[in-house]
Amino acid sequence: MIINCKYAMKNFKYVLVFCSIIILGACSSDEGVNEAQESSLVIGTYDLTEVYLSAAQDPNEDGVSSVNMLDELSCLTGLLTVSADGTWDMDLIELNITSITGYLYDIRCGRAINHTGKWTILSNVLNLNNSEFPTMILNSSTLNESINDDLQGILNRKFLKQ
Repeated sequence: MIINCKYAMKNFKYVLVFCSIIILGACSSDEGVNEAQESSLVIGTYDLTEVYLSAAQDPNEDGVSSVNMLDELSCLTGLLTVSADGTWDMDLIELNITSITGYLYDIRCGRAINHTGKWTILSNVLNLNNSEFPTMILNSSTLNESINDDLQGILNRKFLKQ
């Protein structure tokens, strides 16, 4: 079978142009869709479920130490609301940590505080645009806030969506 080279080249050009259009169309930016999807996923109310320290402590003196202070202090609570209008509100009980000796600390619930502000999210990183709170990572229905303070301090907090 003999193929006409001029005819084959002409058809090859059309196929090449068609494939280029398909590839370029597939690479178009859909950032707006992803941002909207991320925003809709983060909107909601979250309960504080974990406040981790770097070393297990027993502030309630029940003989069982834990790195999660919510297991130790029933007074420790937090509620974060991320609203669709781009604002957020957090009610949180502060954690007061005072060094006694070595790795022994006096840990107590402090005062109730309220913070508010505007939020943004990009690539599952929630930014509360507040110097007192680092960014939080959205993982399914959990927001993880890594603080990484050495004791005396908090390593991280986790909030679970209601």
